This record gives sequence, C-alpha cells and structure tokens, in this order.
Amino acid sequence: MHLKHRLRDATLAGLAAFTAVIILSYLKSWTHFMVLSAPLGATLVLLLLLPSAPLSRPKHVILGHLLTTILSVLGLQFIPDPMFGLAVCFGLSFTLMVLTDTLHPPAGANPILIYLADPELAPMDFILPTLFGTLFMVGFASIYHYIFTHRRYPFGPKIAKTNKTEEHLQNHSDITKTKRAP
Repeated sequence: MHLKHRLRDATLAGLAAFTAVIILSYLKSWTHFMVLSAPLGATLVLLLLLPSAPLSRPKHVILGHLLTTILSVLGLQFIPDPMFGLAVCFGLSFTLMVLTDTLHPPAGANPILIYLADPELAPMDFILPTLFGTLFMVGFASIYHYIFTHRRYPFGPKIAKTNKTEEHLQNHSDITKTKRAP
C-alpha cells in the first residue's frame, strides 16, 4: 500500500477513534456509568483497522465481552479471595470464549478491569456498560466502514457503485443465455 493511502487510512481511523471516545466520554457524564474502558479501546482498534478479522465479528465482540464480564461479576460474588477469584475468572474466561466460539482478545482483559474496580458496585454497573459499549462500538464501526471504506462491516465486498439498470440487464442477459442453451 502506498504511503499516501496508508496516511489517509491511518488519519481516518484516528479521527474515528477520537470521535468514538468523545461520544462515549460525554455519554458517561449523561448516563453516570462508565461506558468506556481499556478493553473497549482495544476492541475499537480491531473494529476500525482489522474489521474482516474473525475475532472482530460482532458475535465475538459483544458476546466475548459479556461472557467475561458476567463471569467476573459472578467471581466477585462467590469467590472471597480476590487474587484467587481473578485467576479463576481470567483462566475460565479464555476457556469459555473458546468453547462458545466468542473469542475476542480485548475481552480477556475484563476480569482484570473488574477486579481492579470497586468491588461494591452492583453487578449491573459492570454488565450494562459492557453491553452498551460493545453495541456502540459495533454500530460505530459499521457506520465508519460504510462511509469511509465503502465496505460492509464485518464482511462483504466493496460496495459496488454500479447502475441498478445495468446490473438488471446483465442478470437478464445471463438468464436468457441459460434458457437458450441446449
């Protein structure tokens, strides 16, 4: 890739990351719960720069984060020793993400984040921000890629800018040729 294209792509991704963080920062002040975290920042890197990677699929992003968050919240409730609880939740998160086909590397950091946070927070104070943050990131990445890269996140070819009439005529021509063939 030429330097000019890399510079353009890097600048667009940087501006998009800036925009996403600004939006989530203001949402924090309006909603009064943290919707931005380091693991979600790492998720945004994948969604903006590696959108076709298997681990960037919405299923992996949303369910990977939710699984590790819920598991860690349960660990806080039922495992009294915080060091042992963190180790159990951290290791079990890997296992469960693999078994459920929801592996998302940034989600692996959620147990650490949750165990470093205030243990007196209600479980929903972890789960709702995770759900909202991941849904926002996936939606934001979809809009970003549609507008700036002309690709449908997370899959799909470049959006063709063809005339619908030409496409219809081509398809009709192909069908007619098939019918005429012996």
